[in-house]
Amino acid sequence: MGRLTASMGPLYGRTPVTRHLPTEERRAQILAAARTCFLEGGYHATRVQQIARTAGLSKGAVYFHFENKRALLEALVEDEFARAQGIFDEAERSPVPLASMAQAFLGFLGEPGDPRHRFFVLTGELAVEDAELRGRLRGHHEGLLARMAAVFERFAAEAGRPLGDPLASAVLVKAMADGLQGAFAMGFEFDRSRLLMAALGLLQTGLLGAGGEGARQAATPGQESG
Repeated sequence: MGRLTASMGPLYGRTPVTRHLPTEERRAQILAAARTCFLEGGYHATRVQQIARTAGLSKGAVYFHFENKRALLEALVEDEFARAQGIFDEAERSPVPLASMAQAFLGFLGEPGDPRHRFFVLTGELAVEDAELRGRLRGHHEGLLARMAAVFERFAAEAGRPLGDPLASAVLVKAMADGLQGAFAMGFEFDRSRLLMAALGLLQTGLLGAGGEGARQAATPGQESG
């Protein structure tokens, strides 16, 4: 009778028993469910019970790993930026940092339908009205910009054309990358190999030109080249 009752649990609204998983796997399972719920119903409207149900767990199991819904949101944000840091880990190890960075970024983007793109947009929307989240995101973005600027500076120095302002170059390139992720969130599709080649062309020619005297003259209206 005990077996029959246990097997009929879901019919009575009970959460099905799931097998034991290592902590990191269980954490990833819960976070994936939280992301799904946040994207489908909005962050504010989502309840922890919904996340537990989506994950196939009890509400207590979710609270065992995460203090509250806010902790789930923050963990998702931290995981995304940890993935983004991997882009620059690759570039810093590579003898061709610019190419490695561009390729790693396309790998980071994944496919247009990846829910992470929509989550990227969602966190930006939430941060508009949430000063604490806005500060967290800004700190992470500034960290990524500093590492990108270092990659640009290394590339330009090795090419014998030092950059005048590597951080400003990083800000502009990252804005384009963020725009591409936003486009992917809306389902935009484009051939990844073409994106890679175009990105490399823009970066190489732009960075090598940005450090020269010609770039400084072009920024000063009316200045004659001599």
